[in-house]
Amino acid sequence: MSSDNELTRRGFATTATGALSILGALGAAPLAAQTGTSGSPDRALDLAEWSFFWVGVKRAEIPRGAVINGKQMYVEYQIPARVRHPYPIVLVHGGGGQGTDWMCCPDGRPGWATLLVQEGYQVYVVDRPGHGRSPYHPDLNGPFPQQNITLDQISNRFTPQRARQPDPNGLGLAKLHNQWPGTGEVGSADLAQLVASQGGSYVSNIELTHTAWRERGAELLDKIGPAIIMTHSAGGPFGFLVAEVRPNLVKGIVVIEGAGNPFGKAPFATKWGITTIPMTYDPPVKDPSELKTKEMPSPEPGVGPYTIQEEPARKLKNLQGIPIVLVTSEASFASPGAPGALAFLKQAGCTAEELRLAQHGVHGNGHMMMLEKNNREVLQPIIRWLNKNVDWMDKNVSAKATKASAAKRNPDAVALKLSGQGHFWVGTEVKKMPYGNIVAGQMYVQYLFPAQVRHPYPVVLVHGGGGQGTHYMGLGNGKPGWVHYYLQEGYKVYLIDRQGHGRAPYHPDALGPIGPLLTFDTVTGDFMRAANNPNRRWMGTGDAGDPLVDHFQAGQNSAPADNAMAHRLWASRGAELLDKVGPAIIQVHSAGGPFSWLVANERPNLVKAIVNVEAAGMPFGAGAAWGLTDIPLVYDPPVADPQEIATRDIAASGNTPAYKLQAEPARKLKNLQGIPIVVVTAASSGRTQGPPVVAFLKQAGCDAEELQLKDKGILGNGHFMMLETNNRQVFDAIRAWVEAKIPA
Repeated sequence: MSSDNELTRRGFATTATGALSILGALGAAPLAAQTGTSGSPDRALDLAEWSFFWVGVKRAEIPRGAVINGKQMYVEYQIPARVRHPYPIVLVHGGGGQGTDWMCCPDGRPGWATLLVQEGYQVYVVDRPGHGRSPYHPDLNGPFPQQNITLDQISNRFTPQRARQPDPNGLGLAKLHNQWPGTGEVGSADLAQLVASQGGSYVSNIELTHTAWRERGAELLDKIGPAIIMTHSAGGPFGFLVAEVRPNLVKGIVVIEGAGNPFGKAPFATKWGITTIPMTYDPPVKDPSELKTKEMPSPEPGVGPYTIQEEPARKLKNLQGIPIVLVTSEASFASPGAPGALAFLKQAGCTAEELRLAQHGVHGNGHMMMLEKNNREVLQPIIRWLNKNVDWMDKNVSAKATKASAAKRNPDAVALKLSGQGHFWVGTEVKKMPYGNIVAGQMYVQYLFPAQVRHPYPVVLVHGGGGQGTHYMGLGNGKPGWVHYYLQEGYKVYLIDRQGHGRAPYHPDALGPIGPLLTFDTVTGDFMRAANNPNRRWMGTGDAGDPLVDHFQAGQNSAPADNAMAHRLWASRGAELLDKVGPAIIQVHSAGGPFSWLVANERPNLVKAIVNVEAAGMPFGAGAAWGLTDIPLVYDPPVADPQEIATRDIAASGNTPAYKLQAEPARKLKNLQGIPIVVVTAASSGRTQGPPVVAFLKQAGCDAEELQLKDKGILGNGHFMMLETNNRQVFDAIRAWVEAKIPA
């Protein structure tokens, strides 16, 4: 693959300066005051649709086979039942973060994504390429940064601890930072929750990065239609980049302390004014050297000199008429504002203004204002600005918005009414490195609570091998997944991204070497079996040319190479999760199967049932020295070494290959006694481990049984049955088993 198709990464730029800001704003009634419990909206969240997709899913060839090229962008969206604004909002995160920056606060309060949905906006949250649920692998994207993002860097940059650093502008603004939800000190829970999300980073070739953003953003708007783009920090150029190529689809740009100054130097090198790649000027410009500039002196205390064009200034042709607001908080490193960015935009003919929160009575915020204690208050002047400068473009805004939303609504979508949603990370262990303190081994947990809870225990959904929690959210085509069905049936749901997958960032200093890049041939066999079966359940052809397989493959993360280390993390982090949320049902899939045995071993009184969907391999097989796991389980009589467990061979029979069980008298799995366990097998997956796993569990004294879908008349399913055409039918078979064991 040529270097033009590669993204390479660099460390988080803690020296990112600048921050575009903006004035202005009048309009709607303030957001309702928060009255709910932590993590819950103050009123039910009534959704017409919640789903996800990737844009920019393209295949590439490497010596080992076909892969997705690493430039895809994850988009998660929520559509309110009542849309009250004509244009959706696209939320674009900053530097080393991910879309979670907009979704939930470190102390569990709702983030701006939820608050905007409550205000009647359709909301699309992106994980930029190489961040969060947009997977990154060094074989495609270049080596990981030599240094991981540290707690020390983030503490000194984004929390009140910044006041302990030298004052860069002599105004003492950092001392005004009193809205951070905690202390921000290294070792504090609030800082750990912020840094746990940090893993993506800038790429070393910023021009390639900006090109990818422009392409992905254009594809997103081509898919969803006209939209407002709200950006933060180093993601700031995203809105301008997309407006350049889709001027008629960008209806407003909100820049929350966007990184960089006009004609800035490295690491941004915005030689085209506000971007690193070409913008369309009038008169035309073929090379950025044709843009003649001049230096302007500092316009006010705390603001440095800046650069604008010489007069007569060229105009940014494709940004004309798009309302732009540049927002700055009172106490961040970007304070007091960015008049240089404003001057450049106005000189280039843009409709731009600055909004300094302190001038609107909103005080005490730092750079991560969307996560702070008064995040609702911070959002109010921004919404007023949108109401005044964007919504006014259409009369009868609410009626038009509702009609337009209904016309685009996915017919397969299911409505959800939630009492709460949010996320957190468990296992935010601090690991000391020569360059600072990092977070290691964190696991991402996204939760959704139905407005009417009808079952005593929540469900924890754990994905398989190279996947992430999206496997339970549907295929990204709007068709609902098992999360939706559990919520509809009144279960609280906790959706997991295991360590190094999705929103649980990977770095070799935290998790060791990464496994090989996952090629198409690692999954196409599973899909083709279901697609070619007479009772076919997969929607496409199942091969590498199938766009549905492409979309599935876009979310595949390579796992950490050390399986025993991964099992240790699953055990401890799963236990920590149940300590936090209480008793639960654990449902696992494929290579994520050992998670259930490990957590039940650690917290036997908190695991109320285990649903094993074609999970893991044969007893005492590869990666299962202790029977079903790679690390110790508690046996009775006790076992200090797995070699003490005597085994015997069981001959192949029918479709079941040969396997091993314990020699009699068999030891019992002490901590799994009394937990109802079901092992689910699809009719056409080719998986054969169900009977051996159940036999092993029964021999070890467990309450285990097998659920063969064919015995329920459910035919044609493959290994990824949660994504297939009859996924509701499969879900109902599983739910019937659960509710027989644990009545509502």
